[in-house]
Amino acid sequence: MKKLAGIIVILWIGALGLNAQDRFPTRRLTSDPAQQGFPTWSPDGKFIIHQHSDLNDSRGKNGLWRISPDGTGAIHIFHELAEHPKWSPDGRLVVFDSDTGHSIKMIPAVGGAPINFLPDSIHIENGGLPCWSPDGSQIAFLERTGLSVCVYQMEGGEINSIFRKEGLLPLIGGWTPDGKNILVGLMERQTRKSTIWKVSSDGKEETQISGHHENFYRYLALSPDGSLLVYGVIEGRYVGLYVMPFEGGPSLPLIVSEQGHNEGASWSPDGRQLAFTSTRSGSFDIWIMDVDQEQLKKDLKMDW
Repeated sequence: MKKLAGIIVILWIGALGLNAQDRFPTRRLTSDPAQQGFPTWSPDGKFIIHQHSDLNDSRGKNGLWRISPDGTGAIHIFHELAEHPKWSPDGRLVVFDSDTGHSIKMIPAVGGAPINFLPDSIHIENGGLPCWSPDGSQIAFLERTGLSVCVYQMEGGEINSIFRKEGLLPLIGGWTPDGKNILVGLMERQTRKSTIWKVSSDGKEETQISGHHENFYRYLALSPDGSLLVYGVIEGRYVGLYVMPFEGGPSLPLIVSEQGHNEGASWSPDGRQLAFTSTRSGSFDIWIMDVDQEQLKKDLKMDW
């Protein structure tokens, strides 16, 4: 009996060690052999839209799906390949990368015909990472000819290039809650390492945010209150999610698996949950973590 108890303790400790990099409880939302990814929350927190990608799609499931955070009620709202969806702040529209990354389109959030809104003179390739401003009046995106961050005005259709750094690839990571700044990861394409920048929406001011993990990779996600920044980090063969204070400081592992990618995080509107993409189960699926922001802030301060 004592020997059996010892084995149970050893197994329990081993399991704890394997999951120790998940700071809070997680649960699997989707389960499919195809790639499920890039979740985006509805403004009221009642739904999540995510992409479904399968190059050998014999079941007609490619496109965008809407699902409840409890995993029920999945609805197919767009039936072509799509990536990087973002729900508009008023809940009416979804903007996304289309045509295998060669265009940006939007559709009604309930589903419908895609809307082309950028002129043909704008070059999109490998995805433009479109992101809504908090008031829904602007969309930031990556234009590939000049490798520049551009801002599209919903009213009038004006487009302005606001930020570029010679030889570096800017990866748009969203807006600050006040709508004054856009977050950008600047990637060195040879090393795949990046730096984080805060750029004013008019392009007149740019500030580098320091203190993040040295192997920062991509996909920034700022908490709804603007205090915490989640981002992807290269950990050996895989990508994990780390968190840091938005204004700079130490970082902590948030969601890291020994055998799997974790990336593409999206905060729920109330800041209590993170939806993210993970391969920890063997395929690309959407997972959700219940986040205690106050505990995170305490942990970050303890490490200062």
